[in-house]
Amino acid sequence: MSQDEKRMSFTEHLGELRTRIIRSCIALGVSVFVCYALSNQIFELLAWPLSPLSAHGVLKIDTEAEGEAAEETPPEAEPQKGTESVEWTVLNPLEFIVVKFKIAGYGGLLLALPFLLWQLCAFIFPGLYDNERRVVQILIAGCSVLAIGGVGVAYFGVFPLVLPYLLEWIPDWVQVQLRLNETLNIIVFLLFGFAAAFQFPMVVLILVYIGLLTPQALKQYRKVAIVGMAVIAAVLTPPDPFSMLIMLTPLVLLYEFSIWLSYIVIRRKRAEVAE
Repeated sequence: MSQDEKRMSFTEHLGELRTRIIRSCIALGVSVFVCYALSNQIFELLAWPLSPLSAHGVLKIDTEAEGEAAEETPPEAEPQKGTESVEWTVLNPLEFIVVKFKIAGYGGLLLALPFLLWQLCAFIFPGLYDNERRVVQILIAGCSVLAIGGVGVAYFGVFPLVLPYLLEWIPDWVQVQLRLNETLNIIVFLLFGFAAAFQFPMVVLILVYIGLLTPQALKQYRKVAIVGMAVIAAVLTPPDPFSMLIMLTPLVLLYEFSIWLSYIVIRRKRAEVAE
């Protein structure tokens, strides 16, 4: 079918847009409802990176007398280490319900995101040329994979090491409690931050494609970039080489991947010009 045959009238476009929006709202509503029903389980998953806190003893609030009594307690009476032993607090009767709604909103949006993207692409793709569709598909796939990678590094690598390290700075005479609402906001914000930070290769790809950046410039400033990433990794992780490498390694790999992507983009642009 030619481009002229694919064209629709203004009212037909509005009708299709209305259909896409209704479908998206239904999918989002169902996803939010499902995530609300599973909000307790989802919160347990979000709180998993905090499980090393009790193992490091940073949540210990016993006095010396209580500590002596605890030593006399049989091992089978000790609480199991993990997120169950973390002391969560709320400051008003509505806070727990607010947290459940937040989890439902965040989780529902994430769960429905593939369907929402599909509806958006189905609406705009008929108006794009084949090469433009390929570019959009590459960007969506690349951003999705990098976002999942960033969340995985933060969830499994950085959080279990950094969060206990931060709480170890709290003096012994301060009682440590985790407020449900604020802790959830911090975890979600940091996960989103890592997902956004891992979009660096896609940003480089776009800048190279529009001619604002070259592979030579990326290679020229490689040492400066690695030093900067090492400083960031050293500040955000505990003071040991292993923790620093956990965060530095994916950042360096992403930078090298960006250089490789930039060469591919340059070759594709030259091929298009030659054609």
